[in-house]
Amino acid sequence: MALQSRIRGNNARKVLNKRHTIVTQLTTDFVKIQAQARGFLIRSHVQHIRSSLRVLLPNIIPLQSQCRVHLVGTEFRRKKSVLADCVLQTLVLQSCVRGFHFRARDKAFRKRLAVQEPGVALLQARARGTLARFEFWGKKGWLQEEEEGIVELQARIRGYLIRRDHSERARHYRENMDKVIKIQSLVRAKQQGEAYKSLSTRPPSCCLRDVLMM
Repeated sequence: MALQSRIRGNNARKVLNKRHTIVTQLTTDFVKIQAQARGFLIRSHVQHIRSSLRVLLPNIIPLQSQCRVHLVGTEFRRKKSVLADCVLQTLVLQSCVRGFHFRARDKAFRKRLAVQEPGVALLQARARGTLARFEFWGKKGWLQEEEEGIVELQARIRGYLIRRDHSERARHYRENMDKVIKIQSLVRAKQQGEAYKSLSTRPPSCCLRDVLMM
């Protein structure tokens, strides 16, 4: 039995070695055949897919667009719901961030102003002085050029105002002439009465001296 098993094992090993040698010799050919077979199958499958896509392309594009719209709408609704849940916290956070940035910029600006304030004030004063001088020189030159016309215009305006005032007074006098005459007569009567009273109250020597001096 041991001899038979050894013989069988020896024969099996010989057959296996022979097969292994044959497979080793034909491995390169087997690999090439397998690669060509796989390539043929893949190309056939790709060609079949392409032909199917060409046939189904008009239906695939609308389906893809609908799928994209559905996905985008779902994502938008999800984000909207998240934002709606966190809108108060988001607003508070945004206001805090904006306030922080504004305060930082204001602080930096104030610091720069504090450093540059004397120079800025001097520059502003010089700029205002220059602009005021330019404006004054322009007005002065214009006034010198138009002096005669301005003087004539002023004279005409004064004359017009005086004539208007005089015409108003004359109109007032014409409208109240009887009152003016009464007032004048009263004033003259008062003056005459005072003169007569002063003459009547003087001593005779004074009256004689006055008559002689007259």
